[in-house]
Formats: sequence, C-alpha cells, structure tokens
Amino acid sequence: MIRRFLKNILGENLTENNEKLAAINFSIILLMFVISGVMLFFLPDQIPILHNGATDYPVPSVLGVWLFPIIALIINITFIKQNRLSKMNSAIFGILLIVMLMFYFSVM
Repeated sequence: MIRRFLKNILGENLTENNEKLAAINFSIILLMFVISGVMLFFLPDQIPILHNGATDYPVPSVLGVWLFPIIALIINITFIKQNRLSKMNSAIFGILLIVMLMFYFSVM
C-alpha cells in the first residue's frame, strides 16, 4: 500500500535501488515526527529558532518543534524526485535527527 502510494506520487523516480534508501529515509523522518511530538510536552512555550548576537527570535514551540521534520521531509521528497538518493543522504538525515535531539535537550 505504501509502495503503491509512493509510486503514484513520485512516479518512476522511485526505482528498486532507491526504494530501500527511501524507506530508510522515511523511517528516520517518521522517527523525527514522533520524537518532536513527544518533546512538545516537555519544551517551554517559546523556543528560540534564530539568534543574532544578543537578540533571540523565539517562536511558539507548537510551531517550532515541527521545523526539523518538515524540512527533512521536503528534502527527501526532492531527492527522490531528482533521483539523487544515496547512502550519504541517509547518513545526513541520521545526523539531522541527532542535531534535533541535541537542540531539544539544550532548550529544555
């Protein structure tokens, strides 16, 4: 069912070789969404997204917590559309997951 859904959305760019890498990337992104949903209960009301020296730019944690997973999802779909999936992309998504966790723990 998921394979058919992805083939309908992504077309022929989802080949047999890319299918395994796409599944790994989507599982990392799904894990990012789950962790973000859980961490939402433990984070303060406002989390800083940008800072310029002494000036912080906070956003509500309800919005800011979904920033990492949504960006990762858009990048993964773009890589699949361009037929540019590789093991390096999966490693970068794993690193992004670790960076996301470090950011959440530093904000708590």
